Amino acid sequence: MLEWYVGRLLLGLWVSCFSLYVHAAVSLLGPNEPVSNVFKQANQIHRDADHSQTEIKGLEASPNNELGVGERLLSRLSWPNQALNDSAIVLKAEDYHVRYSDLQQSIQYFHPESLWYGYPQARNTRDQLQWMLLEFSLAGGPKQLSDWLAQINAINNDNPQWEALYTDAFLGLMAFCQQLMRLDYAQSMALNNITSTPLMLLIDEPWLAHLSRADLYQQLSSMRGELNIERLRYRQQILHWLNVQQQRKQQVHIASGPLLSLNSRDWRVPLIRQRLAEFDIANQFADLQLDTMDADTVSALKRFQAQHGLKADGIVGSDTLYWLNFKPVNRSKMLARNLLRKQLLERFMLSSNQQRIMVNVPAYQMTYLDKDSEVFQSKVVVGRASRATPLLVSEISSVVINPYWNVPRTIVRKDIIPKLRRDPAYVDQQRFELFDYQGQAVPSEQIDWTLVKDTGAFPYRMRQRPGPGNALGAYKFHFDNQFAVYLHDTSSPELFSEQQRAFSSGCVRVEAADYLADTLLKQAGYSEQYKQRLIAKGDPKWVPLKQKVPVYLVYFTSWFDGGGGLHYRKDIYNFSSLDSSLAS
Repeated sequence: MLEWYVGRLLLGLWVSCFSLYVHAAVSLLGPNEPVSNVFKQANQIHRDADHSQTEIKGLEASPNNELGVGERLLSRLSWPNQALNDSAIVLKAEDYHVRYSDLQQSIQYFHPESLWYGYPQARNTRDQLQWMLLEFSLAGGPKQLSDWLAQINAINNDNPQWEALYTDAFLGLMAFCQQLMRLDYAQSMALNNITSTPLMLLIDEPWLAHLSRADLYQQLSSMRGELNIERLRYRQQILHWLNVQQQRKQQVHIASGPLLSLNSRDWRVPLIRQRLAEFDIANQFADLQLDTMDADTVSALKRFQAQHGLKADGIVGSDTLYWLNFKPVNRSKMLARNLLRKQLLERFMLSSNQQRIMVNVPAYQMTYLDKDSEVFQSKVVVGRASRATPLLVSEISSVVINPYWNVPRTIVRKDIIPKLRRDPAYVDQQRFELFDYQGQAVPSEQIDWTLVKDTGAFPYRMRQRPGPGNALGAYKFHFDNQFAVYLHDTSSPELFSEQQRAFSSGCVRVEAADYLADTLLKQAGYSEQYKQRLIAKGDPKWVPLKQKVPVYLVYFTSWFDGGGGLHYRKDIYNFSSLDSSLAS
């Protein structure tokens, strides 16, 4: 236990120093200064051992051109520690097997001088490469990326003889990023098969001819994305959890058992207190070995629950245990994966982005933004795993007041027909209408529902009339998409009281649907009185918006809120089930 205390002390000091460094950097900002000024004032110059080389033209050795706060901390990590077998790591540069041999020869032809050694910014460029290998490996990239990282971690990286290793890793990163750029929107959000991405690289001779030391750094920066405060926060947390993983002698699982609440005594309480202290260094407990749930532990537990989307009741149940037992390395993977999602999302942001709606599916949350400022949030209900809400980007073009619900064929077959076989009156009770495919109404009493199968073709279209009990409620928010999904109101508001809200068949139910309708209609020039008259009339009415509002169905299982607080959510659609090569 003494070893654990010493480890915790060292970890706490390390994280505290890093946190203070970031805080000091942020504090340097004036009230109207851009975030980028953090790096101009907080970064330090790190030069190579070879000080005799002149600086690169156009890349002066000034703080604003150096890497950001915390970049250098990576060199203190020996991670991944099990990515390669010992036999796969070579200790002599001449034994390294070059992967991109032809491209390496071309680069040497055009650039006989070293790209990775012998000039003031070379060490920072190598550090940047190392960071990108770490982030992409943790995010689930191909095993070759973590192999390169392990090899780099095993060598004296100040030795110029390792030029070919760094060039190979750089070309591999370029190949991976080229493949990422081919992903569509849904693939960019899911990231569920990037482990098998082939590292095939397409570059032309003019690019090789113009490659320079300065371009090398810029290429890495473009692969990395903007180095802003949010990325630094992600990196801080990635490093924190990798260090926690290394500090632990073994992964002790907190067993399930009776619910634990204030004043409960249990052998698991010291382990719970330890995990809470790892999660937030602000959680300092007078006695880690106390086996009673005291007020400090319950208070820390409530904060922990809130950050994981759980009911903050201070009671340890199965959902809380899930997150207390979540492996530190898997938190690092989650953070890296979501950092990559955020970077890829930028490619799909629409030009009409003054106002936009973000629906974060695993968070069960919708956010309405106006020029990056939050206007309001709402709870939402999303699709269950078997009928997942599709990840897409579109634009809301109309608000439908008193909508019909055109029942999807899947719901008709799987949900409604079995009920109709038991009770044919269900059609009239739920105010459904039936039509043949010529558009003619079909009375439900003419159909023998006992003969209708819930598989194969169903010969009718079914819709539900507007009004009480309509599944869409009073509003539907229409946006074009191939999946026939939309945002809408609901006749089952009780589901919003649940913490986990994956209940729908794909569409997104919005708790604040009335407020969303008010906001969109007001922008389009419609009055509240106009809306109320339409609702009272009871007839369906499509109200077009003068300016479409972009809507993004995103998939972030971790994110920072406006105050810098970090949140985690379950991967409800199991997109990350294929672990990367850093899986523990």
